[in-house]
Amino acid sequence: MREARTLAAVVAGGFAMFLAASAEAGVGIFTVGNGTDCPYRDIQAAVDAAAAHPGPDYVWIVDDHTYTGEQVLVTDTETVVIEGGFSTCDIPTPDSFSTVSGAGNGGGAVFTIRGAVDVAFQNLLITGASRDGDASGGGIDFDGTGSLELITTTVAFNTAGYGGGLNVKGEAGGATLTISHDTGIIDNTGTTSGGGIRIEGETHLDVLEPNTLIEGNHALNGYGGGIEVLGPARAAVGSPGIGGAVIQFNDAQNGGGVAVIAIEAGRGGLDPRIDLFTTDPANPVQISNNFASSKGGAIYLQSLDGTLLNPRDIVRAYLCADDFRINDNLAADGAAIYADWGTLEGAPDAGSVVYLNSDACNGLAVRCAPGVACNELSRNLAEDSNAQPTGGAAILIGHDGALDARRFVLRGSEGGTLVTGAASDLGYASIEMDECLIVDNHTQHELVHLVEGSLKVNNCTISHDAVDNGHVFYVEDQAQIAIELADDIVDESGILALDYAGDPANVSARWILSNDIGTLPPDETIQAGVPTFVDAPAGDYHLDAHSLGVDFAPPIDNGTDDGMDLDRNQRLVDLLGIPNQFGALDLGAYEIQSHCVLVDRLFCDGFDGTD
Repeated sequence: MREARTLAAVVAGGFAMFLAASAEAGVGIFTVGNGTDCPYRDIQAAVDAAAAHPGPDYVWIVDDHTYTGEQVLVTDTETVVIEGGFSTCDIPTPDSFSTVSGAGNGGGAVFTIRGAVDVAFQNLLITGASRDGDASGGGIDFDGTGSLELITTTVAFNTAGYGGGLNVKGEAGGATLTISHDTGIIDNTGTTSGGGIRIEGETHLDVLEPNTLIEGNHALNGYGGGIEVLGPARAAVGSPGIGGAVIQFNDAQNGGGVAVIAIEAGRGGLDPRIDLFTTDPANPVQISNNFASSKGGAIYLQSLDGTLLNPRDIVRAYLCADDFRINDNLAADGAAIYADWGTLEGAPDAGSVVYLNSDACNGLAVRCAPGVACNELSRNLAEDSNAQPTGGAAILIGHDGALDARRFVLRGSEGGTLVTGAASDLGYASIEMDECLIVDNHTQHELVHLVEGSLKVNNCTISHDAVDNGHVFYVEDQAQIAIELADDIVDESGILALDYAGDPANVSARWILSNDIGTLPPDETIQAGVPTFVDAPAGDYHLDAHSLGVDFAPPIDNGTDDGMDLDRNQRLVDLLGIPNQFGALDLGAYEIQSHCVLVDRLFCDGFDGTD
């Protein structure tokens, strides 16, 4: 939509400039309103006139009344900006917005867009569509190629079977959907799936600009309360939102905030995914206060196994999150994230993949500012629709799925477990957590439960969690198991560290400070003791300079460590006056910096923060 947005900027620059630019560019202007100065009385007539005009066009809508019963078709138009908020047809500077309602239009979308087109909506409230359960796109139904952009526009109180607010289906050649600044997708309903936004086919969604909000949408019987991404479509969400979150207070059966679902086999390299990353260092991207009655309070992933049709037809769903917050979400299972799997009888399972601050992600994130709460998965609760606790997890990784998580905080969550790696005979889960802080959570059972697969926990601080009945780590006794624990602090009073009755050769554990060492392999680098934190009651789990675990371990090359701790400070710092036990590396999530030994710790703690 570069051309459409340039035209909008020209209008903002003044009428004379716009007329000059219009004449040069061949821009058509088609104004709609009830005044005698308006050449068109209804939106469809103006859109049709724009379609017949050879150049890029504007349809200007006067705000002198609510346009009701609208069912506008936009097609065969090279570029058109449909803009509201004009006080009269003679004044080309909008100062408000125009309401375009589909109420009483016979069950159609407010705007239907077809063909190879570039369309922008600006200064509009698009509302009132009431479509049946088979229909896609309540406020906007786009099926074609090109682009759709919403600028200072609200899509609210629309209903359709799929994509209550809007549905964009990109055909061969692709389509882009851009939710630009000052735009809201609010209180729409998908009676099946995609409450706010649904994208499918070859569609890419961008939600990157400030003051955007996807809030209060509902997917009553399916997936994606806020956003539903159907493969091979992809989404990128980086907006700081409004009031602290960009996707909030949405609900669905699965994926209260977002659902990413693989539905097309045989599309190599086009796995569906959502990229979640910060663009404003002072206001990290956030998904919060969403609810799923079944799975995935914030985010639900579903992969596809089509191997009986074609051996190469496994399609995985991906989440890539960098410098993010996923807080205060609810679900019966996977309160924060549920990575589901696809399965066919007799074929290997196909698992979904979760990357948190992984090198596998796009690297587009702007780092959070020091002291700003970031990289959090906090206060996500496993609850049912009656607010009763369930046995679900905060994060569930399904069969053949993977969690590759680095530099993150898992705090204040509740459920049966915190992290579960499920498995079957046809698919093992992989859980890898590095540079992590796991504190102040409450579980009915163990904190981390792996059925079968691999578990790797390095440079993590695990402390002050309440476990009703279980261990810190529980790994079921199966054949396909690999456990690696290194450079960790396990400070859980009265809670045993590891429950694993399998082959001891499967467990590698070194350089650990733990309240319980009896369940860990015998090794001189595993020591019993209690660390001294700077201020644990206030949520500060940095080690005091004279704590156990400081200057404790040698550096290790595990193929993933970039040499930074949870604060993104240098990991290997040899403190003067502190004897090295096995090396200069501190255990746990944080490395004490040399200057922090002598100054106020407030100025040293800068990456993780608390709400």
